[in-house]
Amino acid sequence: MDSRIPRRRLLKSLGLALCSPLLSKLAFASENEWVLGFGSCMDLRKNQSFWETLNSRRFSHFAFLGDNLYPERDSLSELEKAYQKLSLSEGLTALKSRVNISAIWDDHDFGADNADSTLPFRRESLSLFRSFWMQDYASEEDGVYSSRMIEHQGRKIHLIMLDARYNRTAYGAASLEPMQPDDVEEVVGEPVLLGNRQWEWLETQLDVPADLKIIGSSIQVLSSDHRFEKWMNYPSEHQRLMKALGRISAPSLILSGDRHLHEISRTQLVSGRAIYDFTSSGFNRAEGLSRFEKNRLRVQRSLEDGFGEIRLKWVDGVPFVTMSMVDRNGEVRFTHSDYLV
Repeated sequence: MDSRIPRRRLLKSLGLALCSPLLSKLAFASENEWVLGFGSCMDLRKNQSFWETLNSRRFSHFAFLGDNLYPERDSLSELEKAYQKLSLSEGLTALKSRVNISAIWDDHDFGADNADSTLPFRRESLSLFRSFWMQDYASEEDGVYSSRMIEHQGRKIHLIMLDARYNRTAYGAASLEPMQPDDVEEVVGEPVLLGNRQWEWLETQLDVPADLKIIGSSIQVLSSDHRFEKWMNYPSEHQRLMKALGRISAPSLILSGDRHLHEISRTQLVSGRAIYDFTSSGFNRAEGLSRFEKNRLRVQRSLEDGFGEIRLKWVDGVPFVTMSMVDRNGEVRFTHSDYLV
């Protein structure tokens, strides 16, 4: 008999909702947890007080999901200046000195608002990003996607970070004519988000055995009701990703940024398993206007500045995760826990 179901039902029968303060408190108490911090949308022209809170917390790993800087203008020279300024951040230097980091970009640290593969200096931007973050990326010339296999208590956590900028075409683009011939094969009729080479790599990565898959995307995967950038602007790409996640045996969790709010979205895959998209945005760029953003899949939301935390325990071999949003003062604005099966 599977012990996971009785345990879950027992918690509910005792009145302990999976997002209850008690479970949240217990999640923060254990030293045996694996803890992933993550966030996006960091503007060096705005309040930097979040660094003190962030660096006071224990992380096993930290993921930057894009818009890690904001140039003054959309130009290569301003992008270079922004990287120079970010290199002087004492808070980031302190974090990098004690925690392993994974990083991808979004439009602003790629080089321009809503930028795609037609960005004139995208190759130079790629060089700047790689030189700054010093990551082990899967491709030398096709963007900044990567994967890490992390072991925790005899289990494997597979962190997969996607590049939704370097190869993307404009919405509705029928071909990739502005791109170089060796970048991505021509695609007719459908806009492109990841590109053929990244898709081949991703589908191979999803087949790698692991006990939990964590997918990092700079833009939201599940939320589709708003009119801004999201995976659903590329319907065939979105469908392909959801089908791929539905066919693998490992439970999965999506992390995203971009939207200047913090929220958890939840839906079901074709396999019947639940999947979450935890959006953390931004460190200091959350915006009050985001309160009007609709999301029928929303479970939790906060409009405060801060970052996200994933705290993972293994319960009878099943990942039990607590997803929390921590504001710049260290207050937990929301928390939601669940078994990922």
